Amino acid sequence: MLMLKKDFLRSELSKRHFLKHAALTGLTVASLPLFGQANRVLAGSMPKGSRELRFNAWEFQPDSIRGFLDDWTAKSGVPVDLSLIPNVGYGPAIQTRLQGGEVIDVYYNFTYNSGKFVDQGWAREVSDLPGADDMLADMFPAARERHQLPDGRVVSAPYFSAAHVLHYNEKMLADNGISGPPKTMQEQYDQAKILKSAGVRNPYVAYWIKEFCEEYLMVYLLAEGIVPFDDDGKPVFADDSKSRDVMEWWASMFLDGLTSPTMLTDDPIAEATMMGTGDAGFYVLHHYFLKIIRDLKDAPEKDNVTISYRMPGRTGATLQMGEVIQMGTKATGQSLNDAWDLMKFYGWKDENGELRTFKAWAKAAALACPYPEFFKDPDVKASYGDFYDMDALSRVFETGSSVVGARSMAWYQPFQVFVGERIHAMLLGQATPAETVRGLADDALKARSGAGGL
Repeated sequence: MLMLKKDFLRSELSKRHFLKHAALTGLTVASLPLFGQANRVLAGSMPKGSRELRFNAWEFQPDSIRGFLDDWTAKSGVPVDLSLIPNVGYGPAIQTRLQGGEVIDVYYNFTYNSGKFVDQGWAREVSDLPGADDMLADMFPAARERHQLPDGRVVSAPYFSAAHVLHYNEKMLADNGISGPPKTMQEQYDQAKILKSAGVRNPYVAYWIKEFCEEYLMVYLLAEGIVPFDDDGKPVFADDSKSRDVMEWWASMFLDGLTSPTMLTDDPIAEATMMGTGDAGFYVLHHYFLKIIRDLKDAPEKDNVTISYRMPGRTGATLQMGEVIQMGTKATGQSLNDAWDLMKFYGWKDENGELRTFKAWAKAAALACPYPEFFKDPDVKASYGDFYDMDALSRVFETGSSVVGARSMAWYQPFQVFVGERIHAMLLGQATPAETVRGLADDALKARSGAGGL
């Protein structure tokens, strides 16, 4: 494994705001499903009535959301009052509303909150509703765990799905005598050294902001063939020595200057922009970032960026993630039927059996869903563009990725917070990789036992 330096890098980190890159990208932070924009709340304009539903979402493409809801209203005759909440702080905001007794019939949620919200009585399980089993049966087997608790209860429908993939500059690698993308962490380190010597400023860009470190950790554990948690949610990753290898590799990439210290604070568009301008050669994030990179303005290297459908690692597996839609607990009778119908329309199929909403998201942002038929649809293929291999991407969702079941358990959200703190401490030289692995396992045990706070 790569040797670590004794003295850890302690550089002053500079934040780069997204707007600095807006001229290059032509995007706003709200152009991403996981990164909201201005601190405001909007409401829908449909007339209120006795059967009105209330829908809460984060601010990603509000016009698209409004369009989907209007389409459903036109079919059902039931108006929907839409409230949009910024993504940053969305979890606490929706929790506060539900705790305060606000009636919210259907709402977006983060997967790591879904089990907790059911456990706290803020979200309704939907196992008993007609079609729930069919919805799960339509999914890739690997995706079902994201929408079920360990006891089998169905607690959510999909909002979107994504797989983490390695983005790389194909021409940059070829120009430097590299025949193809790396298959192991060591190969990626070696290739990054070559690119650094050739003058590439940041060969590897990593999305290491605190809020995202947990997701990133799961990606690399899976790529190395490490089982993070057992079926009961007990952390077992610390029992595998390869977990320390992952931490040592991360630290080496950071300390040896193969990535920028601003990776601890940069937003994902800033990093995507580095790929498009040729300031970076490798980038690991959701598959839809390839479309974002290809759509950049004035980015001379954007058309040379492609993706590997295999992560660098012993198994090459990756994390299949996605966020979810849940139902509140206040609806009864016809309102319950309406809320479930809306959930199915938004997170599964319309009345004609079409993946209507997901096809629209594919066109808007190359978002995916956990249903195999999505990847075979001609309209979806056209929306994605010829720079995607849709058959290969489908295989990633089917067999090349895993859902970490613990991420939907009620205790997981505190652990998600702890991961960012631990990883940053390690990268800043405040803990060794071995200490970090042990500390993360302890954090998971504390969160699981209810001693983790939050």
